[in-house]
Amino acid sequence: MPSKPKQQVELDLKNHRPTAGETRRFATGEALFFSPLPVPTGQIPMDLGGSFVEVNDTYLDLGSSNITKSFQARLAVSLPTVVVIVCLFVLPTLMGFAAFINPFGRSFWFYFNDFFEFGISLALWCGAGAALIGLYAIISTTRNKARARPIRFNRQRREVCYFPNGSDEAVIQPWEDTVAWISVSTGFTGVGVISSYTFGMAIDNPKADTVHFLTQEVMTPIHGLGKWEAIRAYMEKGPEFCPAKAPYEGRHTFDKERKDMHEEYQHNERSALGVGWWYLTHLITWWRFPYWVAEWDHRFSMKSLPESIAEWSKPLPPEQWGKPSPALKEQSAKIEKAFAQGQDFMTYFKANLNESKAEE
Repeated sequence: MPSKPKQQVELDLKNHRPTAGETRRFATGEALFFSPLPVPTGQIPMDLGGSFVEVNDTYLDLGSSNITKSFQARLAVSLPTVVVIVCLFVLPTLMGFAAFINPFGRSFWFYFNDFFEFGISLALWCGAGAALIGLYAIISTTRNKARARPIRFNRQRREVCYFPNGSDEAVIQPWEDTVAWISVSTGFTGVGVISSYTFGMAIDNPKADTVHFLTQEVMTPIHGLGKWEAIRAYMEKGPEFCPAKAPYEGRHTFDKERKDMHEEYQHNERSALGVGWWYLTHLITWWRFPYWVAEWDHRFSMKSLPESIAEWSKPLPPEQWGKPSPALKEQSAKIEKAFAQGQDFMTYFKANLNESKAEE
């Protein structure tokens, strides 16, 4: 069995449960916890990156959309195209300029044609290699995404459903027991210090006597905090208080981009040169093909949850909905009052920590 990442071991969530507002240090940084007892954070709900693949009145699915797949496909297609152009035109042209410095009076086309013949075989081998690299990147990333089912947050039951990779057996735990945090890790490079930020959640699996760690790198702590607040707002208030379902890319995306490009030209927001460049770059990347690849990725990787969880996912009568615990209600009321008085998330919990120490 592979060993756990060092940060997961140092946080030790299984034997030492955190509380909202707690900060824990580990070897390369520290982590700030938002739950258990998911109280308001005061942050604006955000879903940067398109993680909300389904949002309705019963549940929210947290997974991965395909909003960058067409860009990846365009890169994969353009790589062999550029290689072929360089081998068949750029390099022979550069060799042709040797005609201006040679002492034998040979023409530009002599050197161009001489290297062009070699460029054909070079283009075939290098172009094929580049195409294979691009194809591997597209297929491998889609397959990896397809192996992971989304995490389902059922707001009516106030429960969270998670499927470990490769398993069809669901792990379901109470919403209020879910642990979430943002961590900052500091490392040293040859030119200085670099910091990385990670948004994390932990799901307890009593049957396996383990904790599943779910982590995602984020650009800043605000991005991680905003994603958690979006999930919390959905569970506590409803879908109208969190970002909507993330869009997906397909051939309709190409049509919209082309329409937007024409509108920009009509309103003098894009030049004729810019229009020509748009058409050229999309011709080089095979027009609609990358967007067709994005549609394929969406169909293949949006793995549905098994039938075993279908009953759990059905809507419930309002009288059967789960209710917030008294402890969560009390803590939420206190922190919302503090927000109204100008405090933020960290200020509130630091003040509470100081009060607790004073009482001791």
